[in-house]
Amino acid sequence: MSNKALPLLVEQRKAKANIFGKRKELKVKPATQRYQYAPVGPEQIRVLSIAIESTTGQLICTFHVRNLASSLGSYRAISYCWGNPTKTFHVLCDNGQVLPITTSCAEILTHVVPRYPKDFFWIDQLCINQEDYVEKSAQVLLMGQIYSSTKQVIAWLGCGDSGSEKAIDYVEGLYKEIDQMKCQGIQPTLQPTMSSEPRMRNMPAEMLRERRWNALSRFLQNPWFERVWVMQEVIMACSKTEDTAREAIHTVISFEKRSVSFDILAEVLSTLERDHLVLNLICDRPSKDGTMEKGVDPPGLGAVRLFSALRERRQWDEPVTLNAALSRTWNFKATDARDKLYALLGFCTDVTDARLRPDYTVSVENVYQTWTEILLEHSLEDGRPLPMGGIGLARSFVNLPSWVPDFSTGSYEIQIRPMTVGGSPGEAYQAWGDCEPTDIIVDRLSSSIHLKGIVVDTVEAVFQQPLTEEGGRWDNVIRPLLLTPDKLKYGAVLHWLEEIQKYLTQSSAHAGIGGAQVMELLSQTIIGNYPSGGANTDEALPRAFDSWYQSQRELAGKDKAGIIATQSRKADFYDQIQAFEDLKALSLQDRPIFGTTRKHFLGFGPKGLQHGDLVCIVKGARMPFLLRKDPNDDNKWNLVGACFVHGLMYGEGLKLGEMEQFLVV
Repeated sequence: MSNKALPLLVEQRKAKANIFGKRKELKVKPATQRYQYAPVGPEQIRVLSIAIESTTGQLICTFHVRNLASSLGSYRAISYCWGNPTKTFHVLCDNGQVLPITTSCAEILTHVVPRYPKDFFWIDQLCINQEDYVEKSAQVLLMGQIYSSTKQVIAWLGCGDSGSEKAIDYVEGLYKEIDQMKCQGIQPTLQPTMSSEPRMRNMPAEMLRERRWNALSRFLQNPWFERVWVMQEVIMACSKTEDTAREAIHTVISFEKRSVSFDILAEVLSTLERDHLVLNLICDRPSKDGTMEKGVDPPGLGAVRLFSALRERRQWDEPVTLNAALSRTWNFKATDARDKLYALLGFCTDVTDARLRPDYTVSVENVYQTWTEILLEHSLEDGRPLPMGGIGLARSFVNLPSWVPDFSTGSYEIQIRPMTVGGSPGEAYQAWGDCEPTDIIVDRLSSSIHLKGIVVDTVEAVFQQPLTEEGGRWDNVIRPLLLTPDKLKYGAVLHWLEEIQKYLTQSSAHAGIGGAQVMELLSQTIIGNYPSGGANTDEALPRAFDSWYQSQRELAGKDKAGIIATQSRKADFYDQIQAFEDLKALSLQDRPIFGTTRKHFLGFGPKGLQHGDLVCIVKGARMPFLLRKDPNDDNKWNLVGACFVHGLMYGEGLKLGEMEQFLVV
């Protein structure tokens, strides 16, 4: 245990001197200095109060064991990122013993707690005995209740800087304008406000880094927005507390010098999205695999949208299922890989199986497999969470069975319904046609599942999407005035498209099909959308794809080279390009497109798909799946992952083969 104090931090922030230092008269050996927690009962929590010694300025913590049911509105709960888990500092307790704490916790005690000297606080790092896994498991199960019973949640995002202050100023200024419009009965819009900051396609290059937009974008890249525990902390904040016992603001986002209400931030971001102004917030960020993603939304934009939507569902007593939550939380982060699941328990409404209870004495692999077994048992209608699993996706825990998702990664399942150019959802996929139970049987002893399905074809050709020289994705945001022909970048994309076209036109199944139909098949596959039941799902798609494809040719130095970056093009041309690019990023993402052998289907699937993988329609499942022979046993199969196959998403494959049974390990 380190006995390091905080003189530099305290001096730099001009806080009270030496509040984390060890009292000079305290001569106990470090091994016996550590604070010994009093036990807590099954429905009890610890809260802490703070006192500051008048002579030394030292901060002293006192812990109080309380019954959770009788503590409504009696404490403030802190939401924050642990950051570096090394406990560099220590805090003094009322019995003279000390507790080691991280830098982030030290900042909270320095800058947040003194604002409310008479209040009680709940901070997980201090109020849960982190060394006692049994207690930790029990307390984690209460987290949803802890945050729903607080008088206020304070989200600490760090000390901040002038940029964070500027971002909050900007948010509050925009909210004032929104609020004025609402008071006047006008639909809020920020388009007039941005008249001096027109949409990106008309901005000169020097305006793209305008300070206020940059400050807001950096603010939304704060690690707090990516922390999986934050979901329940915001969603459940104060939901059980009576109005008379809680603050007017349920969650306040706080830096050292400035704060803003979560609801205000959510309202502003929602308005910016509705006005198509969020393009000004795009950024370049490293992905989990170490590559650079260019032109992506800051994480806070999607996080705030998700938190707000789920909070509203809970307020209206609408269900929030574990399967639905899991499919939307792939990219959130947790220090402990088990917390990618445990963090959802506090706000999901279908948590009834005792085997889902947190248990930090169990390995990550066992937790993931147990959860998957339970979710499969309770999801017989569509086979979820199978679309989240597969060896074709990124996996950190290689010993997991192929059908068990690696929830720790930033992988993602294929969406269960297409989106249209206009932004409305298309008809939900139903690869098996009418709903039937999946008949998936879980064999816990052999860590395998038995499933039934129809093999419709085999993967023949795989077309991996081109990456940048750094191994990242190409920018998927259209900046017209910066677009210039680039044979290396756009030539690689165009070559990828032309190779797929060549495959389609040479396939015997497509002999005699005109070029227009080939391009239609390609465009519909890229965005996972095609007419079903005789209805055209997206009339605007052909025009958007034509504009997008033409832009790829021009930027690759073909056709009217260079004209795309001129003012002569109508603005609508760029909107069409962006509309298709948005759908491509949403559906295809960085997945490869594949073609099959006999029937020459076109589809896309996980990055790890290979030549020879089988395309299988699983009984009762919404999505087709790719299966691969197990390398150690020809009678067993590995799940590669879910896939989209043009012409197989609405029950068309049921007549293409006989039902078989597969043992998937």
